[in-house]
Amino acid sequence: MLQMGVIRPSESAWASPVVLVPKPDGEIHFCVDYCKLNAVTRPDNYPMPRTDELLEKLGRAQFISTLDLTKGYWQVPLDESAKERSACTTHVGLLVDGLLAGLGESTVTYLDNVTIFSDSWAENLEHLQKVFECIREAGLTVKAKKCQKGLNRVTYLGNQWPVPKSKKQVQSFLSLAVYYRRFVPQYSQIATPLTGLTKKKQPNAIQWTKECQKAFNQLKVTLMSDPVLRAPDFNKPFLVITDASERGVGAVLMQEGPDQEFHPEVFLSKKLSERESNWSVNEKECYAIVYTVEKLRPYKSAVCPCCQEGQWHFGMYK
Repeated sequence: MLQMGVIRPSESAWASPVVLVPKPDGEIHFCVDYCKLNAVTRPDNYPMPRTDELLEKLGRAQFISTLDLTKGYWQVPLDESAKERSACTTHVGLLVDGLLAGLGESTVTYLDNVTIFSDSWAENLEHLQKVFECIREAGLTVKAKKCQKGLNRVTYLGNQWPVPKSKKQVQSFLSLAVYYRRFVPQYSQIATPLTGLTKKKQPNAIQWTKECQKAFNQLKVTLMSDPVLRAPDFNKPFLVITDASERGVGAVLMQEGPDQEFHPEVFLSKKLSERESNWSVNEKECYAIVYTVEKLRPYKSAVCPCCQEGQWHFGMYK
């Protein structure tokens, strides 16, 4: 790093610990713990993008290419006033978004990672060319061995999770799982044994039952399995199918694919409270519709082919 000009000798009064972490590819990841510095630093005004919104933006793309900037944080020099403090948080997000301004219909960025998506191979090559030109003009570089081109499927890193031993550990697992609940049919019903362990009256030392283990395994398998959901096409209509049972309500947002078959876009589910569980069947089914419409409001932009207006068409499980 010193030879490359990334760092320089310093006699600053500021000091933060360094940890070197091995990467899966054998390289070393240089990490600095700037917790103390961050506590007295004005927060970055760049909001982290939501990964679910980025994935939905891919929409009808048939070809996807991904780029990874070589040591992205190293490519952005600090101001002289900041070098003394050696801040590790850079405005790389703002830089990349500004760098690719005007290419939002074919690119999405997450920190120093760029994804280029297109409807055809020819378009993907054209979009790649524009992105490379922007990167070259900015004087940045990409890491060739971490770039992928012309894919129709992208794999993301996952994590293993041990069996929880305390209420806090159960809450941590559910916090992760609930983030992906739209990928899991009947999520609320499956997670019921686990959510029961997190209630205020429950002790911190949990009682792990067979039902808890079954729910835990089922959620892990579901989260690690290939998703069946497809990216939505907002130029096509959606079909909403709702369902209600004694313990909860659920719904599936569907859309017709190129194979003339309907495929799920989003799964929704909600556990009913004790009071709601006493409702009649008709009340539960109506509540399922109301709950679903509220949750899926952002998807109402599709135009119905029957009436040419933006409205829902519902189906109901019987």
